[in-house]
Amino acid sequence: MEKLILFHGNTESAINEIINSGNIPEKFISKGDTYFLGDGFYFYNDSIQAKVWAKMKVSRNTKYIGQNWAVLKCEMFYNEELFLDLDKREEQNFFFDEMVRLNDQILAKDLEIEEYNDAYLCNHLTNRLDLEILTKTFVYKDKHKTLPTLFSNKKNSPYSITRHFRTEKQYAIKQDKLIISFEKIESGKSVKKGRGEAN
Repeated sequence: MEKLILFHGNTESAINEIINSGNIPEKFISKGDTYFLGDGFYFYNDSIQAKVWAKMKVSRNTKYIGQNWAVLKCEMFYNEELFLDLDKREEQNFFFDEMVRLNDQILAKDLEIEEYNDAYLCNHLTNRLDLEILTKTFVYKDKHKTLPTLFSNKKNSPYSITRHFRTEKQYAIKQDKLIISFEKIESGKSVKKGRGEAN
């Protein structure tokens, strides 16, 4: 078994509920097509990134505006054979091979799938292989503070000086039984800021 420490940013009331429950209630499972690693409990390996996310949630999402934010630290143990790291080339190769294989099966059986996307494929792999954790680094899409990747292909200054962009390494935990400890490490009051100032 391998040890992992991850961080989750949310409203303080949600973090308190998780700690008081001693597990992550199912209502906090992220589900749907917008979650690129499929259904699961989403974490970062960087506490600052979790804090940024929590602050954005309470300053930009009308449902949570005015609530306090907090960062949860979790310690967990997992089986390395059930961990899919999509930053590693070999595991990327596996992912894309499975994507092609699944697509071939869908076509061969003349199946109709309402929508085929990253979340669908990750959920398929999780169910087929009993995966516990999926992880990948994504380009950070905070449109208020970073330049779109497209700009890196333009030759005009200053965009031609770099092809580096902010990234975030996300972890989708598929089973909350992996988590053995919960600790709130930081919290704060929601502050109404100008556009793009939630950092």
